[in-house]
Amino acid sequence: MIPKGRLIAVGGAEHRDHIEQDKLEVLRRILQEMRGPDTVLEIIPTASGIPKQIAREYTDAFGTLGCKATRIMNIRKQKDAQKKEFLDRLRSCDGIMFSGGNQTLLSETFLGTEFLDILKSRYINEPGFVIAGTSAGAMAQSGSMINGGAPAEALMRGKALMIEGLGFTNNSIIDSHFVNRGRFGRLMVAVAEHPQLTGIGISEDTAVIIKEDRYLEIIGTGLVVIMDGTELRLNNITNNKGEMVNLERMIFHLLSKGRHYDMQERKVISN
Repeated sequence: MIPKGRLIAVGGAEHRDHIEQDKLEVLRRILQEMRGPDTVLEIIPTASGIPKQIAREYTDAFGTLGCKATRIMNIRKQKDAQKKEFLDRLRSCDGIMFSGGNQTLLSETFLGTEFLDILKSRYINEPGFVIAGTSAGAMAQSGSMINGGAPAEALMRGKALMIEGLGFTNNSIIDSHFVNRGRFGRLMVAVAEHPQLTGIGISEDTAVIIKEDRYLEIIGTGLVVIMDGTELRLNNITNNKGEMVNLERMIFHLLSKGRHYDMQERKVISN
């Protein structure tokens, strides 16, 4: 089923200093994809080790942008996600945003819950509903999620560390802080292991808006790297564990603000 809602995957370290309103481009666009100042937005800092600080930063930043209702869901464990208060709020908000931190905490907390069922149902069925996430919160959006690992080690071992993500998109694998932390190696290996999936590496203060689980729009100040493994001819990752990686015809696209990409047709498209 084609989702009617939208995903926004942010590469991390997006500007959120409320004093510098002119730099809040990514957060401003998140609001615009919902109802602007009238948006009811739920921040979910589950992945963060400093949830109160993160919550305050987002509340201040979105407030500066005019959002009248930025609320915090203090979900730390799976039992918190089962609270009626949070389920009711999830049914009535215009969108949610997962903070950064540890993506494993997101899968451990939400997989198998009614909370996730409601979130997926709204995303699939409701135009204008937005699921945003930054850093770990972006990586967890995919069904197959990168779970850490050094890029160089991934290349040497020919194995990416993957676990089950929240599954809002099953067409891609998302990595964050991509250019800034040199994470090319681990996403390349992940795509070689799953060549049917599009690799999306997102730089800091940059995001992709995903429509219909197919069309990407790049926003923000940095770069997005798209990896396409559908034309791989030589790929020893799937059958020769432990050898040095050998790949032929891994396709890369480097895109910045205003560019669009079609994950189904595997090509950059005009605006």
